[in-house]
Amino acid sequence: LPMAWFHMSLFSLLLGHPHDSVHACAKGIQLSISGHTIADALDQLQRLDAVKAELPGYDWIERLLLIGLAAKFSTDDALDKIKRLATKRCKPIQSPVVIAAGGCDSWVEGRMNTYRRLMLEAFRDFKGTVISGGTNAGISGLIGDVQAHYVDNITTLAYVPQKPRDVTIDKQRFREIRRTGGDDFSVLEPLQNWIDLIASGIDIDQVKLIGINGGKISAAEYRIGLALGAQVGIIEGSGRDAAKLLRDDDWNEIDSLLTMPADPATLRAFVGAGKSRLPDGIRDSIARSVHEAYLRMQSGQSAEPSMASWEELLDTLKESNRQAADHISAKLGQIGYDTRRVTDRDIIIRIFSKKEIEIMSEMEHGRWNNERIRDGWRFGKEKDVLNKISPCLVSWSELPDDVKGWDRELVQKIPVYLAEVGLEVYRV
Repeated sequence: LPMAWFHMSLFSLLLGHPHDSVHACAKGIQLSISGHTIADALDQLQRLDAVKAELPGYDWIERLLLIGLAAKFSTDDALDKIKRLATKRCKPIQSPVVIAAGGCDSWVEGRMNTYRRLMLEAFRDFKGTVISGGTNAGISGLIGDVQAHYVDNITTLAYVPQKPRDVTIDKQRFREIRRTGGDDFSVLEPLQNWIDLIASGIDIDQVKLIGINGGKISAAEYRIGLALGAQVGIIEGSGRDAAKLLRDDDWNEIDSLLTMPADPATLRAFVGAGKSRLPDGIRDSIARSVHEAYLRMQSGQSAEPSMASWEELLDTLKESNRQAADHISAKLGQIGYDTRRVTDRDIIIRIFSKKEIEIMSEMEHGRWNNERIRDGWRFGKEKDVLNKISPCLVSWSELPDDVKGWDRELVQKIPVYLAEVGLEVYRV
């Protein structure tokens, strides 16, 4: 199958369809389980080197195959070539890394206020590098807003052609602008950012890509990210090539492709902050308490897998409770609290205000959404645990009030759960 896709890529290139060629090449890379397959495809392509000037997109495919070899199989020859192609006189990119890709057409501009809130909330906890297109329009313009809002935590990096047409490059807000050799925006810019990421030693499976709307370049960007093993979160309902990707049977079953609701708390959980999890002993103790509280709230409900005792609970559902425990520090930090160990007196059980409970409840639902989506769950009107279907995979505003009550109950009890392991919640 990989070679079939590489042949389709080559045929598309010969027919003058370079974007189709990129899609097929990316699929071949995604399916490859041996570096030899990609190396053979590269060898076939380079037989056309003498006429590459007559083949638009030749350089894209050549670079994409080298990127695939270096990222998936770390061959020394490919890594050496990647390092030679890396942007000169630039510092290595620092992790963690999030790529923001998407459109700048009038439809996106019309929803800009909605997406601005979404992106500002998504990066609230993030400290690292954000890569985007570098213009002041569309999704790139939103990343400029993110940089201006979180000046100390985020470093924005933009890839732009030497002579972009009919656009304004946002030199004021983006921390660094890296130029490619093209005359206008093309697939060359996202390819160069992957070259620089690999040359910087970034673990590709830790890279996250947020996709909103977008056209041909974004369509290629999404598929390249998936081919290399990045986590690609597509905002549901954002239209155009983002929506086409979610309907594309060649790509939509890949585990690292995540359909994200346009919910700020869910996207915030997806982007994350790179915080380490709790120590295992504390983690399991709190997770067990969280599950026991859930059982009390659901008493009298039907016997389904989530209603089992802790000892008989499915491993995936145990892990869900553990991740809820890990996220406690993020919730407390949002409302100005931290924890401390107390051994010389009784622990004071903090009582949260209604506003504090609501803030943390929305965060918990976003965390739960993200955790479920990454585990392969999808939305459905009827709950089916074994087939990973839930009616609750929606934004906080769409969640029924009785379900919101579960999240409120959980966060309200946080001081109790922590007290059981000797920790006290206090205001910073």
